[in-house]
Amino acid sequence: MFLQDVKYALRQLRSSWGFAALAVITLALGIGANTAMFTVVENVLLRPLPYPGAGRMVFIAPAGESRIGAISYLNYRDIRDQSQTLETVAGYSEDVAVIEGKEGGVSVTAPHLTTNALTMAGAQPLLGRIFTEAEGRSNGPQAVILSEALWRQNFSADPRIIGQTIRVSGVPHTVVGVMPASFRFPETIGDDLTKGIWLPLQPSDEMLKDRGYNFFNVVAMMRPGVSLTAATQEIRGIAMRIRRQNGKDAAHVDFRVSSYQDTVTGNVRPVLWALEGALGLVLLIACANVANLLLARCLGRRQEFAVRAALGASRWRLVRQLLAEGLALSILGCSFGLMLAWAALASLNKLPSGTIPRANSIGIHWTVILALGAIATLTTVLSSLLPAVIVSRTDPQPALQASSRGLGSRSVSGKLSGWLVAGEVALSAVLLVGTGLLFHTLWNLEHTHLGYDTEHITRFTVMPADAAGFSALAVSTDTANAPASVADTIYQPALERIRQLPGVAGAALATTPPLSGGDLSSSFDIVGHPTQDNNKRETRLSAASEDYARAQGTPLLRGRMIAASDTASTLPVVVVNEELVKQYFHGFDPIGQQLSFGGKDTGMVKPYTIVGILANEADHGPGSDPQPFALIPYRQIPTTSLFYPALLKTFVIFTVKTRGDIAIAPEMRAVFKEIAPGYALDNFQTMQEALDQNTFSQRLGLYLTASFAGLAVVMVIAGLYGVLAQLVSYRRREIGIRMALGATRQSIAQMILRQAGILIVAGLAAGLALSMLAGRLVKSYLYEIKTLDPGTYIGVIVALLMIGTIASLLPARSASSIEPMEALRED
Repeated sequence: MFLQDVKYALRQLRSSWGFAALAVITLALGIGANTAMFTVVENVLLRPLPYPGAGRMVFIAPAGESRIGAISYLNYRDIRDQSQTLETVAGYSEDVAVIEGKEGGVSVTAPHLTTNALTMAGAQPLLGRIFTEAEGRSNGPQAVILSEALWRQNFSADPRIIGQTIRVSGVPHTVVGVMPASFRFPETIGDDLTKGIWLPLQPSDEMLKDRGYNFFNVVAMMRPGVSLTAATQEIRGIAMRIRRQNGKDAAHVDFRVSSYQDTVTGNVRPVLWALEGALGLVLLIACANVANLLLARCLGRRQEFAVRAALGASRWRLVRQLLAEGLALSILGCSFGLMLAWAALASLNKLPSGTIPRANSIGIHWTVILALGAIATLTTVLSSLLPAVIVSRTDPQPALQASSRGLGSRSVSGKLSGWLVAGEVALSAVLLVGTGLLFHTLWNLEHTHLGYDTEHITRFTVMPADAAGFSALAVSTDTANAPASVADTIYQPALERIRQLPGVAGAALATTPPLSGGDLSSSFDIVGHPTQDNNKRETRLSAASEDYARAQGTPLLRGRMIAASDTASTLPVVVVNEELVKQYFHGFDPIGQQLSFGGKDTGMVKPYTIVGILANEADHGPGSDPQPFALIPYRQIPTTSLFYPALLKTFVIFTVKTRGDIAIAPEMRAVFKEIAPGYALDNFQTMQEALDQNTFSQRLGLYLTASFAGLAVVMVIAGLYGVLAQLVSYRRREIGIRMALGATRQSIAQMILRQAGILIVAGLAAGLALSMLAGRLVKSYLYEIKTLDPGTYIGVIVALLMIGTIASLLPARSASSIEPMEALRED
């Protein structure tokens, strides 16, 4: 029976193809956008991580830090040995390495893993095996596992690679396995692992003796039946014992335990849910628009329904007919919406790597298809319910006797249509307010003072062929036979050669320049000025060459910058920033004061004299708070200190200022191919590109919200126009009578505009109230703007009033051009 209703509904829609096309397009836009967004949410936030027992996996990090934080190997070992709630306690340190490529060194992601980590993650090698316990001991066999992509790209997919030796950062390693492309652990590292390697963690002397050496990430598997709360209580108890047993060396040790999935997706979770909520509003607007279209169509067919009722059709049969039409529209809308969703999801491949975690696994699965079916059902009910209710309550006798134009503006259907449009205006206002706040935030970020230039500056990363790993920094304490510094043998000659190239206006290097994402913190003392209560002074520490300030465009406020004459044989000097002076120098001049870094165990024996003060830099991008920062000459780092491998033997970043926009990558590669052929050059990027990448999430949020708001506004225009056109159509006779009694055409137009104004103002009032409540959801994403920003709210009010006026002009003009005699003669 219902199948007959569907067939009849399709015939009806085919005969009214204009109405059907508008309704299907409206639904397709709303459903397509929501399907694409839900696909992302389902794959990223809801779908379990691809590990056995993923729901029991937890991440252990320092309490009070961001979602991802490292602890020391000694603290990891205590947790592993003492925990009763955790079944497996594994760990890794994030690192990079250099391997031999076809055209020189190639930098790769190279996490160091405890040998139980791959077992916990359910690793199934494509070739070979995973690490053995022996390979995870200090001074154990050097082994490496390759990713499938790296194996195919650099080793021609040779199955005989197992057992062969390759050099990893200058050290021979035996290839013991190849992981399939689908394997991604640790998930927190992201897409970089697809072309990376895995190394066994072999604890170094530094890791085994320094409880403050925090380079270790801990992932654990809870025992079955253990809750996150129970695990947290136990781990915090272990932290308390560590503090009690190790005194001041562990005075601040404390841990937090969180779901590993939440750790992986934590930075995008609120954003994705907010976007899903915004698209939910768009879907509601689409349903309201289709409901209005169906309502108008229902009013035009009320005599048809009256005839059918008079011939014996039950009210349920009439309601079922309208539901069938709504279902047909929803199915067509879902079909086209699914195509739009596929197209939208394909564009995710164009996003920068790491923008969305787990992006490689995003696809339309059966759960999304089920959700699409739910959306189709929801849209059917929402868009068809009101017309069906009106039809079910229609008395056929008056409808048969009434004029086909006799329904006035005070009818239930007219009021419902008006309230639906007011609701659309309200939801659009919420989206427009969100767009305005995000626009102001992005404007403020892009116009804030950075402390450095972004024009005509290109940067790239350089890694030595024998690059040191952060997880196992080796320090030579033999001062009598100290090796020559890479600063003198490689980097300084390379800088001098680069500065001579045509088009180069300046060149410098630094270990952690702004927007690099790298941080190395160090404690320090001001010689002759001990701290109160033995509190530690902390600063970000970076090494740089001469010409840094000029190449980077950072203003020098006082004193001098690092000079070419600042070498290992001269007085050690340091340049600090405003923030360091503000926090640690009270009542005395910093110029000429001496700083000692890191303590006696780091090998930084001589103090460094402050010779200059730099302006603060927005190190982590626009809007980031300034941090204390110290810059030491890279040629004055002793090769016997811990800072030498940490700063100069891992990687450095070259900054090249050019005269105009020119591509420098080929010239840079040629310079290093001649001076250091095994070194790896990577990540060529202009400063503007680095800045754009830093603010990408804000811009993406703005563009998406603006798109949703624009879509909503288009629907509001269509909905308001449709309601007013319907109003004029069904009040033609009334308008004719008014004009026959002396009403002017201007007053008729004003009457229609007044009706539109009531709907818009009512919707605006509700929308602005909702926006004030919703502002709390986006508060954390705003910069230098309040959630109740008057300019944004005034702008939205003016915009919607203008949009409403534009949508109302044509129906108002149509009403004012009605000829009274023709209207009175109708029917």
